[in-house]
Amino acid sequence: MDSVFKYFNGFFTGLTGLLVNLLALGVVIEILFGDAAFGMSVIDNVMGVVQGLGSQGFVGVVALLILWSFFSKK
Repeated sequence: MDSVFKYFNGFFTGLTGLLVNLLALGVVIEILFGDAAFGMSVIDNVMGVVQGLGSQGFVGVVALLILWSFFSKK
């Protein structure tokens, strides 16, 4: 049973890393070429998420800290 949890943990860790890299690639493509990458404006979407968290006050800060803790684990 422990090996199943380790397998899924590794899978989701790899999937999260892949998605973060795709997000970074989309931002770089949009900055370099000035056109929307992957058929959507990645920078506008990221700015929308940040503004949404910022407008929520303390709850937004807590949510941001929780997201940061997920992505900063090694």
